Amino acid sequence: MKKILSVILCVILVLVTTSSAYARETGSDLRSSVPVIYISGDSNTLTYDNGTKTFEIDNMLKIFQNSEDGNISEAAFNILRPFLIKGIVFNDWDDYYDAVYKEISDVYKPILLDENGNPNTDCDIPQWQKNDMKNAMTYNRASANGTYGEGDYRFYYDWRLDPIEIAEQLHTYIEGVKKASGHDKVSLSVKCLGSNIVLAYIQKYSTASLKGVGIDVSTSMGADFLSGILSGDFGIDGSSVSRLANELAEKHDDEGIYIDLVRFVTSTIDLLESTGVIDTLTDVAKEQLYSKIEYGIISALALSTFMTFPGYWALVETDDFEKALTYVFGEEGSEKRIRYKGLIDKITNYNETIKKNVCPIMQKLEDNGVNICVISKYGSQMAPVLKDGSILGDEYVSVYNSSFGATTSTIYDTLSDEYIAGQIEKGLGRYISPDKHIDASTCLFPDYTWFFKGLSHGYYSTPEVDLIMKVIDSDRQLTVNDFDLTQFIVYDYTTHTAEPMNENNCQDKYWTADETIDRPTTAAEKRRSIITNFIRWLTNLFRMLASVISGKTNIEDISNAIKNH
Repeated sequence: MKKILSVILCVILVLVTTSSAYARETGSDLRSSVPVIYISGDSNTLTYDNGTKTFEIDNMLKIFQNSEDGNISEAAFNILRPFLIKGIVFNDWDDYYDAVYKEISDVYKPILLDENGNPNTDCDIPQWQKNDMKNAMTYNRASANGTYGEGDYRFYYDWRLDPIEIAEQLHTYIEGVKKASGHDKVSLSVKCLGSNIVLAYIQKYSTASLKGVGIDVSTSMGADFLSGILSGDFGIDGSSVSRLANELAEKHDDEGIYIDLVRFVTSTIDLLESTGVIDTLTDVAKEQLYSKIEYGIISALALSTFMTFPGYWALVETDDFEKALTYVFGEEGSEKRIRYKGLIDKITNYNETIKKNVCPIMQKLEDNGVNICVISKYGSQMAPVLKDGSILGDEYVSVYNSSFGATTSTIYDTLSDEYIAGQIEKGLGRYISPDKHIDASTCLFPDYTWFFKGLSHGYYSTPEVDLIMKVIDSDRQLTVNDFDLTQFIVYDYTTHTAEPMNENNCQDKYWTADETIDRPTTAAEKRRSIITNFIRWLTNLFRMLASVISGKTNIEDISNAIKNH
C-alpha cells in the first residue's frame, strides 16, 4: 500500500541520512605484509563538464531542487498536466510517462549513460584519482618497515559502468601495484558495490594475485531494495518508515535537532495507519490508477535516473532479473528493448556469467588458499520500499544476501525452538546467534563470516576494518573461533566500540518491532494498536511542543535544512 503521508518522512530521511551516508571512522592502524587495495561502493565522486562540477550519490536527491534548465515547479506542472488531462480523463498514460522521463532526465542528464550503457558526456572519476592510481603503479608505498595500511592503495572507478569492464581496469591496477611494490600478491578490502567488480575479476583472472579478500556488506547476490523496486515487488509500509526514521535520528542526530519532530511525524503516521485512515484514502487510487500506470512509471523513473547504469543492474537479484527487464524495457520486441539492446546485452551478460555463479566464483578463493573475511550487518530497518519490511538486513541488503546464504528470522520473531533444537542436534548450535535471529551454518563460508549488529550499511567502523585486516594478512585462514569478538558482534555508535554478542546485549537498541501493533489481525489486536499509537502520538506531541518552546528544536533551522537539501 502506498502511504501518502510517507512523502513527509522522505524529507526527514534526507536530513538524517545524507550526513551519514558512507560515514567512516578513522580506520585501522593495523598493517599488512602485502599491499591492500581498498575498493569502495558507489560513494566515489564523479566529475563532469571538464572536471568543473562533481557528482556524488547523494546528489540523486537534488531532483527536489531547481534545475539549471528551469524551475522544479514548472517541471512538476509539465508532469501533472498529462497525468490529469490524458491519463485520468482518457485513460491514455503514454504522454504522462514521456513527461516524467523528460523532466527528470533533464536533471540527471550529465550522468546518464546512453542506450549501450556508455557515458554520454565526459563524466568520469576525477583526474586526481587517476593520478593517484598511476602513482601507485609507479612507486612502492610501503612504510619504513615494509608494511602497508588499508588506505595506502585505493582503486577508483566509475561505479555506473559494467562491472565486467571495470574488472579489466582492476586487473591493470593490481598488476601495476604488484610490479611497483615488488610483491607477487595483493589483498583486497572491498565494500558494497565493489564486490561485484571483484567477482568479475576473479571469474576472468582467478586468484593467483590475491593473498586475502575481505568483503564488507556484499551486494554481489543483490541489493533487496533496488531489486524489489525494479521488479514491481515493492510498497511503502508506514511502520517501516517510522522505524527507519526514528533509528536514523537516534544514531546520527547528535545534537537532537530533529529527533522530537521525527518522533511526532512518525507517530502521526502510525496512528493514521492503525485507524485505517491512510488505507481508506489510498485504496481507491491504488485500485483505479496504480495497476494502469505501474509498468510505465517504473520504466520512466528508472531510465531517467540510474538504471542506464550497468553497475546498478548488477544489484538486481537473479530471481528478479527477467521481471525487472520487463518492467523497465517492456516485453520482448518492444521499442525500448530494441533501443536499449546494447545496454540489455551488457546487463544480461553479467547476470548470466557472474550473478548466477556467485557462489562458485567465491568458492575459488577457498579452493586456492586465499584468506577470506565476510562481514554482514543487521539491526537496522530495511529501506521502506519493500513489500515485506520485516526482512533482516542493514537498510539496503538482507543478511541472506550479504552473508552468502545465512538463514534468518524476520525482525518480528526469532528462529523457532524446533529449528534451533534440530541444528543443535546436528552439532551446528554454535552458529546460532545469541538473539536467535541468524543461523550462520548455511552461509557459503560459515566459519569465515562475521555479523555486526547495530551497524548500518553505509557506516564503516574501525572494529570491522581491524577484523578484515587481521584475516586477510594472516599466514593461515582465520575463523570465527580465533577472535574474542566471536562470530556475532554488537556495535555501539556512542562509544564506537564492538563487543561479543550475548543474551544481555543482543536486544535492538534503537527500535523494537511488535507485529501485533504493526500488523494487527484480530479485533483485540486492532484496538490495542490504536490505543498504543494514540498514546505514543500524544506523548510525542507534547514532547515536540516542549522541544520547540525550549528552543531545542528550531523550526526555522529545520525549514532551512529542507531547502538546502
